[in-house]
Amino acid sequence: MSAYCAMIHGGLSLSFFKKIGVKASHCCLLGNSTYFYIDPHTKFWNDPGFDELRNLNKKNIWNPGCHNCKALELNNQPSMRTGMNNGLGFDRKIDFTGPARIDLMFDISCNLACRSCNPGASTFWQKHLKDNGLWSGPVYNEQNKDEVITALSNIDLSNLKQLVFCGGETLLSKVYWEISQWLADNVPNAKQQLTLCFQTNGTQKIPERYYDLIEQFHLIKLHVSLDGTKEKFEYLRWPANWNQTTDNILDLKAKLPSNVMFVIEETLSIFNLYYQQELDSWVKQNFATNREGDVVNHTKHLAHGIFNVENITQEYKQEIDQNYNKNWQENPEQIYKMLKEIKKFDLIRKQDFATVFPEIATFYNRYL
Repeated sequence: MSAYCAMIHGGLSLSFFKKIGVKASHCCLLGNSTYFYIDPHTKFWNDPGFDELRNLNKKNIWNPGCHNCKALELNNQPSMRTGMNNGLGFDRKIDFTGPARIDLMFDISCNLACRSCNPGASTFWQKHLKDNGLWSGPVYNEQNKDEVITALSNIDLSNLKQLVFCGGETLLSKVYWEISQWLADNVPNAKQQLTLCFQTNGTQKIPERYYDLIEQFHLIKLHVSLDGTKEKFEYLRWPANWNQTTDNILDLKAKLPSNVMFVIEETLSIFNLYYQQELDSWVKQNFATNREGDVVNHTKHLAHGIFNVENITQEYKQEIDQNYNKNWQENPEQIYKMLKEIKKFDLIRKQDFATVFPEIATFYNRYL
C-alpha cells in the first residue's frame, strides 16, 4: 500500500497558544508526537521539524502518528490521506515551496460539549466541567488573530488551495471573517484557487454582511459535524437539538451564495461505529447535493481519546466485521475506564447510554 501523502509534503497545521507558543505539524490528525514549535516571525516552512516525516514518506514508510488514516484504509474506508491526494490534485509532488493546505486552530470558543471532544477544544466543555466541580481553572480562551496573520505573512501562499479553520465553533466569532478578509487581500488568485473551510457544528447562522466576502473566494466549504441522527446526535453533540441543527444547515444551503459547499463530517467512536448506516441514509435522503447539484461529501475520521474504536469488545467486533483490525485485542482496563466516564456524564446530563444505544450496551454486558 502506497504511503505517499500530499499533506506530509504540502500540509501545514498550526495551533496558537500565547503561553506555550505555536505548535506546528503536517496534518491536524497526526498524534502529539509529531508536533514541534515554530517561530511565526520567521520563514518557518523549511523548519527541520518537518524533515523526519517528509523523509519517511519519500521512502514509502508509514509514521505511527498516521494511524488514523492507515486504520481507515486497512478497513477499506476513505481517509484524510486519500481525500487530500485526490482533492489537492498533486501527483506525488514533494518539492512544495509553501503549503497547499493549512489547518489553523487559534480560538476554541464553542457552544457544545461533544462526547468525542474535550475541554482543550471547547470553552463550553470547560464551563460544563466547572459548573459540576470538575474544572479548577478559569474558563479560558485566547484569540491570536495577530499571531495568525504574522505566521501567514511568513510563508509562500502561492500554492495555497485550501485553508481550514478549526474550532471550537468557527461560526461564533467575527475573528474568522477578519482573517478571511486578510486572505482575500493577500493570497494570489484567491478567487480562482482558494477554498476556505469552516469546521462547524451546524448550530450557527452566517450573517448576510459576510456574503460579499464569501464570493471573493473560489469556494467556501462548511464542514458540518454530525455523528448520528435524532437522539443519538443529541447524546453525542450535547446540548444541540437535532431538528434545530438540521433545519439550520438546510436554511444555510438555501440562502448562502452559490459558491458555498457542504461536507458532512462524522467522528467514528464506540457510540456510532455500529450505526453508520443511519447517518448515511439521512444524508442521501436529505442532504445529498449542494445547491448547484454537486454531491455533498460525507467523510469519516476516527475519534481520539477514551471513546476511540479500539475500545470495542469481542462481541462488538464480531457484529461489525469479522476481519476488523486483525491486530486488535480487547482491553478490559480501558473499557472499564470508558464505561465509568460514560456513567459519570450520563448522571450529570440526565442521559442514558443504554437507552440511546441499546445494541451497543449489549456488546458491553460482560462489563456492565
